[in-house]
Amino acid sequence: MSIKNKIDENYWKILNAALELDVKKGHLKWTLSDLSRKSGITRSLIYYYFGRSKAKILNEAVKLIGSELAGLTSEREELWNMGDFVSSMNKARKTYENAPYLCLFFLEHLQGSSELSDELRKIEKEFLKKIERHYKIENPSVRNAIFGIYFGMLFAPHQDASTYEVVLTEIKKILFKNN
Repeated sequence: MSIKNKIDENYWKILNAALELDVKKGHLKWTLSDLSRKSGITRSLIYYYFGRSKAKILNEAVKLIGSELAGLTSEREELWNMGDFVSSMNKARKTYENAPYLCLFFLEHLQGSSELSDELRKIEKEFLKKIERHYKIENPSVRNAIFGIYFGMLFAPHQDASTYEVVLTEIKKILFKNN
């Protein structure tokens, strides 16, 4: 059975606890016993969801950052193509709410020199390309500003669809004021 078919409350408890341990104790400097205690999930259930590899758990987090937070899937690309940024952001926000340590994990490892860091930088690069495609932006400063606004909205507390609508409207006014 694939991990995708096993996503439930236990999955999120395990994943978020692993991210918290990795951020607080250091990269892979925690044990599956630590994870079991932190998550409140038995080791046998951790094995069921992720196997016996700590790295596999963290690789799952990297995949989620790409597919769910950055929306680098065909489904999410289609939402952007239809101009439905708010639905895409709501899906990203749901993932973040299920695993709040994703933000710190992302920021902690983005500048590192590991394979995991390389994968996070690839995701960042693909997301920047996505912004360029959808907003037809050539200026890197404008692209980077939109990137910062997106992640700021994603990780800031008390955000909802109405906030996303306001921000999107204002971005469109700025980007398309000469058209």
